[in-house]
Amino acid sequence: MEKDTKVRVNKSELAKEVFEKMKEIFFSSRKRTVVSIIVILLLIFFGWKKFFGSNQPRYQTATVQKGTIIATVSDSGNVASQNQAVVDSPTTGIISDIYVRNGDTVTAGQNLFSVKSTASAQDKASAYSSYLQAQNNLNAAQATQFSLQSTMFNKWNTFFNLATNSTYQNSDGSPNNTNRVLPQFTTAQDDWLAAEATYKNQQGVVNQTQAALNTAYLAYSATQDTTVTAPLAGTVANISVQKGDEIVASTNNPLNSSSSSSTNVPVLYIGNFTSPYVKVQASETDISSIKPGQLATITLDAFPNQTFAGKVSQADSLGTNTSGVITYNVFVNFLDAPPTIKPAMSATVTIQTARKDNVLSVPNSAIQTISGQKAVRVLKNGQITLTPVKTGIASDTDTEITSGLSEGNTIITGAATSSTSGTKSSPFGGGGLRFGGGRFGGG
Repeated sequence: MEKDTKVRVNKSELAKEVFEKMKEIFFSSRKRTVVSIIVILLLIFFGWKKFFGSNQPRYQTATVQKGTIIATVSDSGNVASQNQAVVDSPTTGIISDIYVRNGDTVTAGQNLFSVKSTASAQDKASAYSSYLQAQNNLNAAQATQFSLQSTMFNKWNTFFNLATNSTYQNSDGSPNNTNRVLPQFTTAQDDWLAAEATYKNQQGVVNQTQAALNTAYLAYSATQDTTVTAPLAGTVANISVQKGDEIVASTNNPLNSSSSSSTNVPVLYIGNFTSPYVKVQASETDISSIKPGQLATITLDAFPNQTFAGKVSQADSLGTNTSGVITYNVFVNFLDAPPTIKPAMSATVTIQTARKDNVLSVPNSAIQTISGQKAVRVLKNGQITLTPVKTGIASDTDTEITSGLSEGNTIITGAATSSTSGTKSSPFGGGGLRFGGGRFGGG
């Protein structure tokens, strides 16, 4: 518990002087009136207040005691749900049927909605032609790859037979480095390496044409009637369309000219909304102290008067650079989440990174740093001693003291203040500052 402590300075000599002066004035006058007595008393009162009241500093103090310190870090994020999937429409057209409602539980492969394509016959034919051309390009690229693969193996076989004959390999199986610089050997080796490089380059061409085929297929699908099924089991949420609405395929097919009534937002979501978690972005300074299994408290803007228990489930090892700021994803699961918690709600997570019980502690405001050394001002018998200390973990309010102080010490926690407005005292007080045992710097 904090208290006020007044360090008093002995000014008895000054008081005696003031009193003798007042007495001389009083007895030297022959005409003592009530007014003069009042004036003298007022002078004594204000003189005493000025000389004995204004320079007596007061301090906020605390007692060093043992207790529990819990170190925490706090970050903000949003609630998310496990196994959540966005379901779009692969077709540009009109919603012809919707088979589910918000809150329905579905299984993987279950019908969700149907779309009637609005593409013209010409659009359908053009999309199909592009798809077939992309398929032909992929087939040609794969054929070339097979040919190059055969060439590579032949070149390798020629080089291998040459490298293992008696001219280029010693009887013990070691390479004959003297002969391996001959043109016949180096040419065979270069032919094999060139064939291998050409084959690897063709692998990239095949991958490119495969991606082009996938794009062409999506564009073709956008012109066809379709029934969309659930990609996973879960609960349906946020259905954004009604029967008869126009919708744009998620591929943003250029063959479609969307009207003002069309939409390309997700049609609906499917997820496991019974097991929400909070995803936050921790800073570089915080992530080193965050580990899976640590307990946490979660507060939500939607429930300002409630606190929820949580536990860290995982934390990223690799950071994400966003405009020069490095952050790490941290996932915190609710230990007992009520059904009223919804995905995307704003949340603040406070993670307990360390805890120590029965350790000496002082308020954070008591810690000062001088020449790189942490110190605390100890008050004893009206004297202030600046004592070097070593610290451990810290909470939002208190810091662990591992050496330098003893239980029961009285310490100063705040800057000195004067009883007279506008008068400032030294931050080390007017009672005399002493430096305690120990060395400053390097600690």
